Amino acid sequence: MKLSIKLLPSRLSTKLRLGAVALLLAAGGLGAALGATLTVYGAMGYDQKVAHAFTKATGIPVNLIHLSTGPLLARVQAEAHNPQWDVIWLDGNQAMQTFAKQGLLQCGWAPAVHYTALGQELEPADRCWQPVGVTYAGVVLFNPERIAPADWPRTWDDLAKPALRGKVGMNNPAISGPTYPLVAGVLAQMGDKPGEAYFERLKANGLKVFPTNSVTLRALQYGQIDAAVVQSSAALGFAHDMPSLKIAAPAPSTVLPSDLAIGKSVRGALQQQARRFVEFVLSPAGQAAMQHGDPSADSNYLPLLAGVRPLPSLQDLGTVHAQVIDPALWGSKEAAIINWFTAHIAR
Repeated sequence: MKLSIKLLPSRLSTKLRLGAVALLLAAGGLGAALGATLTVYGAMGYDQKVAHAFTKATGIPVNLIHLSTGPLLARVQAEAHNPQWDVIWLDGNQAMQTFAKQGLLQCGWAPAVHYTALGQELEPADRCWQPVGVTYAGVVLFNPERIAPADWPRTWDDLAKPALRGKVGMNNPAISGPTYPLVAGVLAQMGDKPGEAYFERLKANGLKVFPTNSVTLRALQYGQIDAAVVQSSAALGFAHDMPSLKIAAPAPSTVLPSDLAIGKSVRGALQQQARRFVEFVLSPAGQAAMQHGDPSADSNYLPLLAGVRPLPSLQDLGTVHAQVIDPALWGSKEAAIINWFTAHIAR
């Protein structure tokens, strides 16, 4: 079949060509504004559900890279000179403080949200990241059938009792990102040297150090240990499936905020999309997605937005004496403390 092409007069042809180019440029600009993919590095159990809900609500596609906290921190550091992410979402404002100090975060912007008093306390003055919710870096989940009632671990000192020799386990802060704030919180409450002496007492009493929450909890489930010091959200989720276990929140319990931050190099339409993502997470719809996204672990958090109620599971913690530690101070000490823990406790 032959295709017949009729040439238009030159002036009309030129106008049509220019009009077509304008339409293509406009369409391209619109596509860039609405279709650019937002890359989120997340270490939260509900991040996939939230990303899906965000895309459904806004039409903005999300490329979610989900990692546990330790590998996520390592990846962000490895990419420091060429970040491949637009938004990061993880537990621990000490890490966010470190990233801000390294110039990796975009500062000076905050969404218009109504925080609780705790949320206001956790929001940094320089607005380099936004707190989203709170868990506690360490609570004790224990098997009451294997420990005499008089020896149930209700305080941090109880974990060093002779009756619990070889029966206590915790995560390794060199691997488990949420565990460093637990260690830092103990040192903040007891003092550096007394805190180190406390962990040395635990080790002398047979403390077992496992990589992450899931491994520590499996050790509790199978009787390798009888008391597990883990993040509160993980303890609550695990106790839901094993209701015979009990939870204690020794005083003080160190606050572990989950935080969102935007990369410093994110600009233009992508910056607006990143801000929309932060605003969505800090909205009723985003909070609902968080609370339904990972009921066996991370959904068991304390909301920081006025009017958002926590899941009923939070009642199982009882009265919590919360402790907020300074991310600037303890972020600067993180490498040295983890090295000390690795050399003296984990080995």
